[in-house]
Amino acid sequence: MFCCGGTGSGKSTVAGEFLNRRAQVVVCVSKGKDPIFDESPYSSYPIIRKWPPPRGRPGKPPPPRVMLWPANQGTLKETKLHKTAVFQECFDDILLVRGNWCIDIDETHYASETLKLAGEITDLMEQGRSAGISMWNNTQRPAGIPLSIYVNSHLAFLFQTQEEYDVDRLKRLRNKHTTMQELVYNLDLLDSIETHEFVFLDRSGKIPPVRSIVSKKGSRPSGKTRKR
Repeated sequence: MFCCGGTGSGKSTVAGEFLNRRAQVVVCVSKGKDPIFDESPYSSYPIIRKWPPPRGRPGKPPPPRVMLWPANQGTLKETKLHKTAVFQECFDDILLVRGNWCIDIDETHYASETLKLAGEITDLMEQGRSAGISMWNNTQRPAGIPLSIYVNSHLAFLFQTQEEYDVDRLKRLRNKHTTMQELVYNLDLLDSIETHEFVFLDRSGKIPPVRSIVSKKGSRPSGKTRKR
């Protein structure tokens, strides 16, 4: 899954609607603080500061869905190094040992560029399917993220963007039901800042692109769905 939109557009809310469909989920949070993670369904996810999750008490399995949220350190440099090490251990362990997890990266651009984890994310995107791994990549812009995300993501939620480069990159994610011009037309009509509106795109071509709205409170998407 590829989900692109600015801060507050609704990316994490949309992700929360679908993550519970997976039996084992780790949400990799790189932000210092975000109130969206105080809301359902994230509020039911135990926060862990390092990988792997705790084993659980005797007779009780470990939590199936967790938020991996490394603690800030004394300086920005130390914080970045710490977050890189924690997330890298998680990615390596899931790909090489555990398999069968869904990894939600809450800010893929930050993880790729700032934490220098583009190589690990690429390996997960290209090799994870055979290990039963699914990926959800949230990013504020479609820049500075691995090309493998565009190539291997089957589904996409595209929120409003005004940057010419962003529109040019996103319009290439069309499927057999739409042209570049039609996709840009739908992107231009979005009003994500006020309504959390998005274009849903099925790269396989089974479903035509749909423009819809997701509730700010994390409930089911509204019925205001329009096809183009």
